[in-house]
Amino acid sequence: MASQNHQDQRAARIASAIEAGIDPEFAQTVGAVQGAISLRQAQVLREAAAAVSEGVIVEVGAFRGKSTAALSIGAREGHQAPIYAIDPHERFSGEFGGEFGPPDRREFYTNMLATGGWENVRLVNLSSELVTPGWDKPVGLLWIDGDHSYEGVSRDFRCWEPHLLPGAPVILDDTDRGGPQQFCQEMVERGWTVTLQVRKLRVLSSPSAG
Repeated sequence: MASQNHQDQRAARIASAIEAGIDPEFAQTVGAVQGAISLRQAQVLREAAAAVSEGVIVEVGAFRGKSTAALSIGAREGHQAPIYAIDPHERFSGEFGGEFGPPDRREFYTNMLATGGWENVRLVNLSSELVTPGWDKPVGLLWIDGDHSYEGVSRDFRCWEPHLLPGAPVILDDTDRGGPQQFCQEMVERGWTVTLQVRKLRVLSSPSAG
């Protein structure tokens, strides 16, 4: 019964997104993947990925690949920017609840096969601080949705900031509470501008982008 209720809720969310103007194929494809972002937020990621004409896309915190699928679809529709999904997929208790770990890696692979993400997504099963010291690719879009503690969000941003191209947008999730909210406020105080907000997701533009 619980499984049926979950399926019914998912179907209702997909139908609502289609009614709101999100194209049916995208809504069905991304909506079939488990994840905490809404389809409207996934559409924001899709459009941001499609706009990346230089550099690569980095996602911090892939979980089971819902946001990854949105980024992948957008990049394929746009300029073919490759996507690097950074997620250790080790056992981890989330800041806002939830238990994560190796089973999510299995589902990630399954979902990349189902959504076409295998074509342009590279999964990196390490955390940001282990990846970035030897990183040599400019980043045209950074999406942070990993460790939601203040220390985790700020660490991920600090790791990737030196690799951002001038004007590259940074997108943060869960900016309505806890560590992401605090860090987002600090970025605004540093001169970053919130150019778009869809519920808990915010798109930020660097001071140099103006």
